[in-house]
Amino acid sequence: MKEQDGLIEQLLRIVRRRKWVVLQALIAVPLIALVFSLSQEDKYTASATLLFRQAPDGVEVGESVLDPTREAATNGQLVGLPVIADRAAQVMGGDVSAAEILDSVSVEPSSEADTAEISATTDSPELSAEMANAYGNAYIDFRRQADRAQVQDAINVAESGLESLTPAEQEGKEGTALTEQLDRLKLTQALQTGGAELVQPAEPPSDRSSPQPLRNVALGLLLGAVLGFCLAALLERLDRRVRTLDEFEDIYGAPILARIPRSQRLSKRRSEAVGPQTPEGEAFRVLRTNLRYFDLDQDCRSILITSPEAGDGKSTIARTLATTMAEMGDVVVFVEGDLRKGGELRGLAGSPATGLSNALAGAALDQVLIEVNLPSAGGQRSRSLTVLPSGPVPPNPSELLESERMQDLLIELKQRFRVVILDSPALGAVSDALALISEVSGIVVVGALGKTDRGAAQELSRQFALLDKKPIGVIANFTELERGNYSHYYRSDLVGSGSSAP
Repeated sequence: MKEQDGLIEQLLRIVRRRKWVVLQALIAVPLIALVFSLSQEDKYTASATLLFRQAPDGVEVGESVLDPTREAATNGQLVGLPVIADRAAQVMGGDVSAAEILDSVSVEPSSEADTAEISATTDSPELSAEMANAYGNAYIDFRRQADRAQVQDAINVAESGLESLTPAEQEGKEGTALTEQLDRLKLTQALQTGGAELVQPAEPPSDRSSPQPLRNVALGLLLGAVLGFCLAALLERLDRRVRTLDEFEDIYGAPILARIPRSQRLSKRRSEAVGPQTPEGEAFRVLRTNLRYFDLDQDCRSILITSPEAGDGKSTIARTLATTMAEMGDVVVFVEGDLRKGGELRGLAGSPATGLSNALAGAALDQVLIEVNLPSAGGQRSRSLTVLPSGPVPPNPSELLESERMQDLLIELKQRFRVVILDSPALGAVSDALALISEVSGIVVVGALGKTDRGAAQELSRQFALLDKKPIGVIANFTELERGNYSHYYRSDLVGSGSSAP
């Protein structure tokens, strides 16, 4: 039962993720069916029923045993012969060709009774009925002539035998017998009906047989649902992006530390745009609390924040986390460890464009550290965040990050600050920061829901295994904002501040 429930949950998840694909199929396919139906010419179908019977017994030209199944199959093949269409065209006076009749008429022999249904479909109710009846009568006439021709062969034999007798023999016993046999054959020939009867003549239909817009639209809805789900399942299978939190936990073997919602505030360049009394701010407070929990078991003085791919939001999360920790009184330094992009904090607050690359080249640490004043809130005293920008782009970023100077720099930063937040390059893209993994207290991986490639995440996990370093947790970025979880929080904040809802 659990497996069945799991399958149902997977199907529902696919539909939720690809709902627009399913919805488009549910709209497009019935719409196409409706347009196709309305563009078709009205057709009318009339049906006649033939009953097959055995011919009356005449003279025995040969003993045989009739097989009902074989007889029914023979009748079914005979009634569909093109010669019947030729005769039907003659019955209708030549107004309709045999080819048109063959295209318009269908014959369905019954598998349970000695009957066959002849259906004719045209754009005229009267023409459909006339064609079905003409086809049935043409078949009856064809069978009648065939049966009479067979009896005529026996008549010819009897007449030939009678003529070969002398007048005396004709008056004798042999001639009398041949004369009686000839009379019976002629009577049998006259009674031949073809072994078929039109028991139910066709009548002009009152309703069209096609098109049927309502039926076609209903079938289109069913087909659209099946097609939409199949397309959704195919796209889901081809999609290599990580879609659930469980996938991140399974790939890295680490828990989810926080879920960062996709929002306009976080898309802004300045970390001050995320206020403490917002869902985004609350998410980072939860992240800080979870990191402090890990600090109980191990000395998490330095945290490397990385991601498998560029564009996962790693730098924004690292910078905002450092800002949140500083706002809450932590002595923290934020280090831009990606030396390839120059950094977003170069020249901040009028400071010179120096940073980590300069310190690694020999500059004193105090010359490259900058203080960023953070806005005060709720009467709290103003706080600041210490930032070490990346500095100018060096020609050898990988060598600088692997140098002893970088190790010494990290040791000095850990001595001067309670927490060091190190924003590294995406390890799935470049290997610059691999040497830093063994130098930090903990690693936190940022994964972007709906964006991070599953293969890239698995490759990063294998890299951690080779270095014998397991991340302490995963930050799930770009999650859906669950506003309901913060409704009580916001109301309490409004009441506490003396504000009133509009």
